[in-house]
Parts: sequence; C-alpha cells; structure tokens
Amino acid sequence: MCLLITQSKTSPILSDAWLSDFYSSNGDGVGVMFSHHGELVIKKMIPNTAQEFIDFYRENIAGRDCAFHLRMRTHGDIDLLNCHPYEVLNKAHHGLDIWLMHNGILSTGNKADISKSDTWHYINDYLKPMLAGNPDFAFHPSFKALIEDHIGVSNKFVIMDNEGRQTVINQSSGVYWGGLWLSNTYAWSASKSAKSHPVNAKKAKKQVAEIPAPKYAFNYGYADYTYKAPTWAGNDYFQSERDHYQDVEVNLDDLTYICGKHTITVDQGMKFVEEFGIDCFLDLVDYAISGELDLDHFQRVLGDFKLARESFPALKTVV
Repeated sequence: MCLLITQSKTSPILSDAWLSDFYSSNGDGVGVMFSHHGELVIKKMIPNTAQEFIDFYRENIAGRDCAFHLRMRTHGDIDLLNCHPYEVLNKAHHGLDIWLMHNGILSTGNKADISKSDTWHYINDYLKPMLAGNPDFAFHPSFKALIEDHIGVSNKFVIMDNEGRQTVINQSSGVYWGGLWLSNTYAWSASKSAKSHPVNAKKAKKQVAEIPAPKYAFNYGYADYTYKAPTWAGNDYFQSERDHYQDVEVNLDDLTYICGKHTITVDQGMKFVEEFGIDCFLDLVDYAISGELDLDHFQRVLGDFKLARESFPALKTVV
C-alpha cells in the first residue's frame, strides 16, 4: 500500500531498524525528491535488500528537506517508471519542474494501460491538463481543496517544484512521528507515540530512538469479502487503540478502492469506534462495500450518532 514521508533537514536520522521496518512492507521501489539550487533532484531505485534501501537513505535522504516514497505495488509493473515520484510538468515546456508522490488507491484506476500505475494515469488524465497552462496553481489553496475532494481522504499526494515549494494533499489524514510526516500507520510498525500534529525536536529524537514493535497483520484481499451478520452485542476491546486506528484506516482505504471517494476521515471513524466499538464500524463498512448500505447514508451515520441509533437500533454505546 506504500509509505509516503516528508521531512526537514533537521529531522532526526532514522536507525537501521526503522529503515528495515519501512522496507519490509514496501519493497517494490524507493524514490526521493528535493530542490537544490533551483533544480528539482529526483532519484529512484528498486532495492533488492533492506541494506540497499538503507544505503540509499543514508546517501540521498538523511539530512535533507525532501519527500521520499517506498512503494508496495498495487497497480502497474515493478520498475523504475512506476517508482515515485512522477513527473507532472517540466521546466522546458511549462516553466517549472513539478513532480508528485502518491499513497493510496485511486478509484480512477489504470484500465487504459495496466502496465502503468493508477498514479501515472491520474497525472496524465487530470493534473497535467489542469496545470499545464498555470503551473503555480499547484500551490494554491483552491487546488489543494479541489484535489482533496476529488481523490478522497484515504489518498495522499506530495507535490514539489524545482523552487522547493511543496503541497501535501490530505495532510491531516497522516501522522507525525520522529520529525517526519507519514502518510499512514498500516505500512510500517507505527509507534503508539505517533501524533496527529508535529512534536518538538526533543520529542522527535526520543521517538526515533524507539525500537519497532511487530505490526498488526492485515489481509489485503480486496476481491474476497465475506459479509457477516452484525456482532454488535459483543464488541472486542482487547485490541490496542493503535490496532483500532489501523483497522479504521485500512477499511476506509478499501471503501475508497471499491466504492469511490467519500468524506469519512480516520479521526471520524475512530470517534465512531469509541462510541460504538470496532465491530460496529467494520460491519457498517462491509454493508457499504456490499451495497446494502447507501454510501451517502453511511457517511451521515458515521458523523451523526443520533442518526446511527435511529438507523440501527441494535447499536449500543460502549460503556
């Protein structure tokens, strides 16, 4: 499912343990982009081992203002063309070099050419025509709002130009940890110390000194859904809050992939889980995916607990 990260040159250097953890779930390619003296530097590789990724990080990423991306293939071949970042515009034709990295699964897909990723198609079908006549629009708040609405909250973009300007699409759906912004919590052994907001330098250094804990296992078999009867009478609260967060995040990604864009954020899903339990949330996602529950009504129910109780009388508030 990939991992997209932004950092500053003052971000703490990551340990081999954390880099190996990142690579273990995202081994299908790595790329970095950063501005240097008015030029946008792009470097990519497909590491065969964790050590090759670690060496790439030490040489090209550590100590830079940059964005970097580790790929787990969902669409397209495993090759350098499908490694992030992707070119959106180039200076020779448009006056600016603009490139993009993506985490998520876009409902627009890649059916026109399955050898290329959904990101490649989205750039060529939407972003390039939109920005070719006005490249600066990529860094305007209106562009950010427009694209966030179009791709849905479970997709994240980082867009950068040769002048060093950067736009992060759906930044609020990511987390902050170790002086980094990370696009999700399911593609690495997400620390319980990860926050929804940046932390100070002292806290960031303490976070990267942690040892990665085994991450929660997920089955990403998008085509194999087994719809179960509601289990609202017996919610399981023995999972940690982190595991619930990961459950919510991954299921919302599944919902986006199968049903298209929606407005539910991970934080909103977590509030529903706190009120009614994780099993209730998972059941409602299943109903939305299967078509038994209208997507618009699903979104209203997740944001209105009174409506949720009226629509589903079996719902019980967690005590």
